Amino acid sequence: CGGNGAKTNSGSAAKSNTSSTASSAKSTSKAVSSAKSATTEPVTVEFWTISLKANFEEFFNKLIADYQTANPNVTINWVDVPYDDVQSKLVTAVAGGTSPDVVNLNTQMALTLVGQDALVDLNKAATDEQKSIYIESLWNSAKVGDSVYAFPWYASPDIMFYNQDLMKKGGIEAPATFDQALEKAEKFHNDTKAYLFLPDEFFNLLIEENIPILNEDRTKAAFNTQAAVDLLKKYKSYTDKGVLPKTNWGSWDEALKLFESGKLAIVSSSGSSLGRIKDEAPDIYKTIAVSTPLTGSTGLSRNPLMNLVVPKNQEAAIAFANYITNDANQLAFCKTVSIFPSTKKASEDSFFTSDTKTLEGQASAMSAKASLTSQDFSLGVANQGTIQAAINKAYEASIINGDDIVAALKQAEEDVNKILAENK
Repeated sequence: CGGNGAKTNSGSAAKSNTSSTASSAKSTSKAVSSAKSATTEPVTVEFWTISLKANFEEFFNKLIADYQTANPNVTINWVDVPYDDVQSKLVTAVAGGTSPDVVNLNTQMALTLVGQDALVDLNKAATDEQKSIYIESLWNSAKVGDSVYAFPWYASPDIMFYNQDLMKKGGIEAPATFDQALEKAEKFHNDTKAYLFLPDEFFNLLIEENIPILNEDRTKAAFNTQAAVDLLKKYKSYTDKGVLPKTNWGSWDEALKLFESGKLAIVSSSGSSLGRIKDEAPDIYKTIAVSTPLTGSTGLSRNPLMNLVVPKNQEAAIAFANYITNDANQLAFCKTVSIFPSTKKASEDSFFTSDTKTLEGQASAMSAKASLTSQDFSLGVANQGTIQAAINKAYEASIINGDDIVAALKQAEEDVNKILAENK
């Protein structure tokens, strides 16, 4: 599932329902006939994914075999890369002139590559038919100006998992907003010795609380405002008391560890996290209920997106990337793991809301609901990952290190403006 530049909310589709892979893969053949490449000369397409082979090898082997049967002149070379290595490996390959043809990246990684002029503008290179299948807001996630640099693939809308036993012990119901959670955080911690929630990373909090990151023409930082100062001061009052964690804000892995050990009541994550919790903490899994994710003043929650990008302007690569992300193949993949499609037709399938008896089915239905009020937190500028890291340093300086909040935000503003100037 998509991260936000860092490995948050998992870097790839998590382990879930892998036994259904073979049956789901059968349906993908329906999509092959409309995905034939016009290329007639023999061509090899090198296809990189992120940490998918361990759990989904059978699924993708079937997908690739069907495509090669329909396109006998095309050979697909599938390479699966660990999440932590993919960006560095790709940058090295691009610099050396050996970049792959189709690559699985989250939006932030994709926009970082845009800043290095390393990706094909699919708004120009793809056909109208290829572009028309995606949900507009997700198609625009990797948009910079009039250019779009990725086919959106699978999304991972945040939903809330909460520990019913801890909630009962703390005498509260699941909050709907960050402000409601903050109001209850101190008493809850005193009553349970657990944290109510782990704050989102500062960059995301700014977006969720409707504090603009950049100015309208995206040339300057806009977040260094009294509203941002007040936001950090508010959270600092809770971390200083020890009722909210100071460190690892926004870390999916840290949140899961705390939740699985009974030290955290709420996790906002994708439905795919259920598989890990069930495997690693079956007793905690039995306490889980689901709800809508915590939101700020915008009412929006995060919907991290994975994409397929094309570093080389090659017709066969574009056709294959479009095939992997088409309606039928996205729906088939969603039936093997708790993710959500980025195409219009697949997202409307009854599969996502038909099972309300199991926890996984409830999570799927909640994901479909959350997707209506969620977005991939994209700035629409190159090098977003670098900008995001600079903004999060203001949190690290003020909350973790105890530095002056005003000074920390001023430094972050200067750093972001420098990055934006270098983008020009």
